[in-house]
Amino acid sequence: MASDQCPLSGVKRTCRFALQMSASDPKRTFSTIVLIQINDAPRVIIEHYNEGHKIMSRHRVSGGRTIRQLIRLASDAIFCAALGIWAAFLLLSVLFPVIAAAQPASSRDLKTIIDDGVLKVSLTRFNLPAFHWRTENSFAGPEVDLAKQIARALGVRVEFLDGAPSFDAVVDDVAQGRADIGISKLSQTYYRLIRVRFSEPYITLSHALLFERAAVGMSSGSHPPEDLLRKFRGRIGVIRGSAYVDFARRNFPNAQVIEMANWNTAIDELIGHRVDALYRDEFEIRRVLKTRPTLNVHFGAAVITDQKAFLSIAICDSCTKLQEFINFHLTQTQGTFTLQALLASDLRD
Repeated sequence: MASDQCPLSGVKRTCRFALQMSASDPKRTFSTIVLIQINDAPRVIIEHYNEGHKIMSRHRVSGGRTIRQLIRLASDAIFCAALGIWAAFLLLSVLFPVIAAAQPASSRDLKTIIDDGVLKVSLTRFNLPAFHWRTENSFAGPEVDLAKQIARALGVRVEFLDGAPSFDAVVDDVAQGRADIGISKLSQTYYRLIRVRFSEPYITLSHALLFERAAVGMSSGSHPPEDLLRKFRGRIGVIRGSAYVDFARRNFPNAQVIEMANWNTAIDELIGHRVDALYRDEFEIRRVLKTRPTLNVHFGAAVITDQKAFLSIAICDSCTKLQEFINFHLTQTQGTFTLQALLASDLRD
């Protein structure tokens, strides 16, 4: 099926929609639906052609005809049902442009956000200690402060959406237009970059593992545990819906990746010997050992210095100017996020 672009306005415009026949049709005929627009009054003509492109018949159809009748005239019962529905949908979109115009979502960017007077920010519905958390009537933490600073610089109010059940769900909120930006300790990944834009990182953290000393020690033999961990073949736990699902599959192809509902569950699974190691960023691994020092007896930590997590703000895909604005703001606030400052803050859940 082919069509010429035909905006429904002006004095006179003509559109042709060619409907290809079934390959089994012995006559090898085909039809076109011709829409002629005169002073905003559409007229529809059905034309039938033979294989030599010689017109065989022409039918003028009044505006009162239904779409079903138009397709019936055009098809002569030799179109397959699916093609008829396809043609009906196309003709409906041309005859009733209001319906067609309502389909695509409007693109947002800096101007539309300023005009609306609000910056919508998606957060995880669970707390992220040292990054953001809920207070009695509001939200707090460095990430919340960063979002408020961006809104203040834009001259708009900020609206937090805190219903995302996972890190990936925050990205979904932005990709699907429910939020303008997402900020929840989000790491950049290939899959996420296909769906949204990202700011420059506001902090970069190394990847790390928390592992059971006995299991890794016995497997490593005389080699240092770090050598074994790079070729890890055991059970490695990650948080479901986090970037570390992708990171683990890419960096530990021989390991059994087990997805956990949340971080506390993952720690319990490690203590219960149901996984051999946990994979996350160096801040979270150090936080666990700092808040639960008894774990240092049986569990060790390894920082993977050549693997980085770039924590960035997710930005709507159409928001090129907003991305530039946020990146400029981040250059003015460098040093707000540091590993030392984060570890020195309140690390409780």
